[in-house]
Amino acid sequence: MRTITFLVPVLLSLAACGGQESAPATSSPAQGMREAVDAAAAKLPPPETALQPGQSVQGTIEASVGRGPQSFRSLSTKVADDIGAQMDERLASGEGRKAIDEANRALATSGTGQKVDADTVRGVVAGMAGKSLHDSQVQHLEMIGSLQVSLNGKAADGGALEIGLSFDDASLGLTDVSLSYRPDPRSMFDSFATTKDAPPQVTIERFEKNADGSYALAGTFRAANVPAAKMAKKLVGQTLPQAEGRFEFAALPLKAMPRFGR
Repeated sequence: MRTITFLVPVLLSLAACGGQESAPATSSPAQGMREAVDAAAAKLPPPETALQPGQSVQGTIEASVGRGPQSFRSLSTKVADDIGAQMDERLASGEGRKAIDEANRALATSGTGQKVDADTVRGVVAGMAGKSLHDSQVQHLEMIGSLQVSLNGKAADGGALEIGLSFDDASLGLTDVSLSYRPDPRSMFDSFATTKDAPPQVTIERFEKNADGSYALAGTFRAANVPAAKMAKKLVGQTLPQAEGRFEFAALPLKAMPRFGR
């Protein structure tokens, strides 16, 4: 289901922008899936700098990650109430059917045994109608007394930056930090990521709960010599010399994860 969910926006984009070449033969299901995902991502249109209908800016991460100062925007997107009808129209078109066929060829090459059809895509999309999707949010893990904050932003060049922060839910004290940077939007697995042994330095300037239950968060961060992630095949042996900047979010939505059995 995770693969199918990922392919929904890919199918929409492919249907709009035309075909793609089938994925090359691979030696393992894991490698095949990686190549299928990267092939699909490579066909996505360039990142939009102007906000699209239903989009708003949650917050920004102003950072330098080796390409000069950049602004990484985090967006909230309200899915159209009639997204089901829009999807039906797209799937009924020749380009929509072609996108389904190409997605299945990529999945077949990956060796996972998974397959996507029009009804499956409709089912996933139907559950998204009218909902707001957030790039960044706070999750309350009540079972372990933790607030897990995920800050995700994209730059104009398509690069993606993610900062993970963990807080004690009672004291709001910072307990864990991570950072990852993906420079190429066409390579979903190729990123630089900090490790447990060498986390980024973070200073929290503000972290408080708003009246509506959301959270306001602001601070600065710095990391040096960030290694390539384990799955970053194209970045083997490379490091990100420095990543630093600040983040500011006025209203991060809260998603509560209840205790098991309750």
